[in-house]
Amino acid sequence: MSKGRLQNCRSYMDAALAYADKRFRRRQVRRWLAPHLKAYLDLIPDRWKRMKLRPFMHFLDENSISPDAVDDETFQAFGTSLENSLVKNVRTRDRETRTIWNALVATLPERQCRQVTVTLNTDHYVLPENAFPVSLWADCGAYIASRAVKAGVELDDILTEEELFGENTPRALSIRPSTARLIRYRVRQFATALVLSEVMKPDAVTTLKVLVDIKTVGAGLNFFIKRAGGNRRNSQIRGMAYDLLMIARLWVRSPEVDLKKLEEIAVKVRPEHQGLPEKVRRKLAPFREIENVRAFLALPDRIVKDALRDKAIDRATANRVATALWIKIAQRAPLRISNLLSTSLNTNLLRSHTGKDAKVALFYPPEQVKNAKTLEIPLPASTIKLLDLYLTTYRPALIDTPCDWLFPALDCGQKRSAVMSDNIQKLMREYLGFAINPHTFRHLAAKLYLTAHPGRYEDVQLLLGHRSRETTVSFYVDLEAEEAFRHFDAVLLGLEDAGTLRSKDKDGAGKAK
Repeated sequence: MSKGRLQNCRSYMDAALAYADKRFRRRQVRRWLAPHLKAYLDLIPDRWKRMKLRPFMHFLDENSISPDAVDDETFQAFGTSLENSLVKNVRTRDRETRTIWNALVATLPERQCRQVTVTLNTDHYVLPENAFPVSLWADCGAYIASRAVKAGVELDDILTEEELFGENTPRALSIRPSTARLIRYRVRQFATALVLSEVMKPDAVTTLKVLVDIKTVGAGLNFFIKRAGGNRRNSQIRGMAYDLLMIARLWVRSPEVDLKKLEEIAVKVRPEHQGLPEKVRRKLAPFREIENVRAFLALPDRIVKDALRDKAIDRATANRVATALWIKIAQRAPLRISNLLSTSLNTNLLRSHTGKDAKVALFYPPEQVKNAKTLEIPLPASTIKLLDLYLTTYRPALIDTPCDWLFPALDCGQKRSAVMSDNIQKLMREYLGFAINPHTFRHLAAKLYLTAHPGRYEDVQLLLGHRSRETTVSFYVDLEAEEAFRHFDAVLLGLEDAGTLRSKDKDGAGKAK
């Protein structure tokens, strides 16, 4: 049965249940919404938010609930109705609806509507550190300290396959503070998994040596495999398995037999990279058309042009210009979103001189880069022009107090990745009709470059900051295959055209005789 046919069958079953039992009544989105409820929807300027809130408004209409009577119980009933429907990700839909409702209510104090509780869907299963003995964290701290980055030293914190599984024992590669925090959290995650799996009591997890016992490792990883729906090959489980292997090898000094078994486990849970995932390919599909590529490249300038035409320098307009600047920089320098959002005006911007016509580059020291490599990226003149306009005209509208971040948040702190990602995709949908998330900018850069310059993986490796050429090839080699098929098709068309010409020549020669 095809996916479409299955969806049709589910829809028919949904209709049958709704006909037979009112508890399965579906949202009647095709019926006209009551005028007073439609008036509420029309107050939301963003059409995507209006679409997300519309089912809830229909729910109020069907159950004769007035907006000023909406409370947490109303949303609980709405959530139950979603569970009896074909809506996917019910908890996410419920949370988004609550958030949009609260934002709407906040703009209408005169209507005496109430805000509701926004539910958090995060499963906080990880036990706090104080649930485990102090000796565990003392041991963990000593291990991390043994691998801490020394001042001025530039070392990678990611092991290669040879370093992980080679015959010679690897040296204890230094790690950055962010990696140290991640290791400590993974130790807490894994210890929690053992407790929740009833493998051992919290007070029994006294040292790191307890965690790297072969049977203990298997039981703990099985906990995460079950949480992942039986999928053992994912990044979280792989990272945890590799950390346990490094602890066993570099700190506990486990026997060689145990290390071999831990290596086998680490290999079994390693995700298999076979090119870009299907989801990313679908996101990149619009860029098969050159018109969409050109529209995408022109997007930042269109956003800024509209902002200048409005002549309004408020926070909303300034935020749109800030998003346009992020897109402009990411188009020319496909950095990770964490790097761009952590850009400091004093630390990460290099100017040749003050004033006009200055050359500007982005500079990130090793401790700010995932692969601990220095990055220095010159910006083109058009990007510098937009940067200067943003800094002098629009950025002051985003901050109330002095702040060093290039992209500041409302509280003058660093803007969160999720907020910037939402802003980027919102503007792309508004102007282009499709959107990609910030990380897909990197995949797009590789696609466009390899399409123009097939086989030049070393350039893409430098462009994206990959540690090895193999990483670049494993992700983007399929793009080469796609280009090969295009060239092959061109060859066939050329042969067909040549054959047509020869046949015409023969016909012409016959007529001449």
